[in-house]
Amino acid sequence: MSPTHRPPSTDNPDVLRAEISETRADLGDTVDALAAKTDLRGRAKSRLAERRQAATAAAGRVTTQIRAKAAPAAGQARGYALTAREKVSATSPRTRGSARAAAGAAVLATLILLGLRRRRRRAAAPWYRRLPGR
Repeated sequence: MSPTHRPPSTDNPDVLRAEISETRADLGDTVDALAAKTDLRGRAKSRLAERRQAATAAAGRVTTQIRAKAAPAAGQARGYALTAREKVSATSPRTRGSARAAAGAAVLATLILLGLRRRRRRAAAPWYRRLPGR
């Protein structure tokens, strides 16, 4: 006899049926617990889900802390940028013309570099690629 075995308490069939039902439920719980212990894949998935949830929560906390610390610095940087912009616009009224000239010079330099690159590629190509029409 096992230590959990109990002798029938009465000869009443209804009581015996209730005890049998309770024993079946206990046995079902025991089988489920044993199956859960042997289900390595399921246990690994549940551990992974728990750790993923913990990591997500930690990332959320860190993000909140970083944003709280970065907000004053961002506001200060915006202030410096506005101050610099005001100083530049106040000292140089012809900034549009110089910006256009700089953009034009950049486009011209790009076209020259592309032309030189094309020439080098064409000169380095084998003779059959240098034929006219190719």
